[in-house]
Amino acid sequence: MDPAPKSLRLDPRLAFVLRAALYHSLTYVFFGLLASRLLDYQHALTSPIISDYMKDPLSEGVGIGPWLQPVRGLLFGLVLLPLRQLLSERERGWLILWGLFLVIGILGTPAAAPSSLEGLIYSRLPLWYHLFGLPEIVLQTLAFSVLLHRSTRPAPAPSPTSTRPDLLRALAGASFAFIGFAAVSIIFAFVLADGFRTEGAQSPRTLGVFVAPFLINFAVLLVGQRVTFSRRWLVAASTWALNTTALLAYQALVMGTIGWIYVLLAPVIPSVIVAALIGRRGGD
Repeated sequence: MDPAPKSLRLDPRLAFVLRAALYHSLTYVFFGLLASRLLDYQHALTSPIISDYMKDPLSEGVGIGPWLQPVRGLLFGLVLLPLRQLLSERERGWLILWGLFLVIGILGTPAAAPSSLEGLIYSRLPLWYHLFGLPEIVLQTLAFSVLLHRSTRPAPAPSPTSTRPDLLRALAGASFAFIGFAAVSIIFAFVLADGFRTEGAQSPRTLGVFVAPFLINFAVLLVGQRVTFSRRWLVAASTWALNTTALLAYQALVMGTIGWIYVLLAPVIPSVIVAALIGRRGGD
């Protein structure tokens, strides 16, 4: 038996796609919340003409948007895979990626979308609305481009006592597990809607439910790189118990209601992911 625990190693291409999903999801939520607060999206989207084109941000189903972002991020990662080497070799690769977003994804879209040249010509949307959404999407794509580019650049060699690689591996694993939470939340939003409301699902109060589970999974993965486990199912069961307790406490104390089915089932996939990624000794 190998006396040393196995390290968390992912295929570089898979790691690139997963990082794209993570960075897109995080920047989408951050800049979406920031812009909605500063620009008063609720008022703008319910104004004449705009309300005929866009749904009310508080209407049923709109809150599902943030939970679909990991899927969009995975698609971005897959389509950008051929550029991975280019990004890693160019010091200003982020500018190339951001330029693609600006030209193809925002200004030059084939459809008559808001903020695009085609939208200016063919849609009835007023000029102010085309400019209204630009700050959010320009800044979000810029942040995404910078983060993804930096992740492809060669990292400096760590010192023998450096804990940075362990921290990065634990962060990557916790982020991967978070995608499991997002997938389960989408299913509940569409099918059961128990313990998960689509209305206001993008609010900090609702999204805050995942902060503690994320930190728990990060801590388990970090400790797991220094401690060996003989049975992964014990890791999965323990992680599930911790995640479930965190969800239960948050819903009871902050949201004032408990969706028992969601609380019990949502941590299953993330816990399995954590157990699959964690180092172990011996066989299961």
